[in-house]
Amino acid sequence: MEIRREIALNTPARNAWIVLGERFGTISEWAAPITASSLAGELGAGAVRTCHIAGFGPVKPGVIKERLVTFDPGAMSFSYESVEGLPGFIRHAANRWSVRAAGERSCVVSTHATLELCGAARVFGYFLGRRMARDGGRVLEELQHQVEQGRPHPRKVEAMALASRRR
Repeated sequence: MEIRREIALNTPARNAWIVLGERFGTISEWAAPITASSLAGELGAGAVRTCHIAGFGPVKPGVIKERLVTFDPGAMSFSYESVEGLPGFIRHAANRWSVRAAGERSCVVSTHATLELCGAARVFGYFLGRRMARDGGRVLEELQHQVEQGRPHPRKVEAMALASRRR
């Protein structure tokens, strides 16, 4: 299964790259489904990001580890694969992100996720893909808000408040 999404941002590409690429390990600061995140290793190929998730699409709350496969600051792109914590119905998951300038004060952020489903999940692949694409679109909106407004999206603020009330 492949999921492709992109969003235009009203900010220079460098600003988007700082949040998305240079702060790869701190995705929990702006993405609502991620309650905590950290990076083990130096930012670059081989580094592993640990994400505590509240749930994303059909993926239940838990911990997922993702290893950077490529990291190219010059091209403002990176790719990673999940190496631990995937639910049983996903055999393999990878994602490629890029930021490209669309003028001096705007850019486009693109994501291309690939998932290899197993078992009965393959039958429901279309529906799983639609739900994950919808939730992925929300994460792009949250990125847009963080980059353009300099603060987390209201969904992230709500998610943080909910998490603190549960503690």
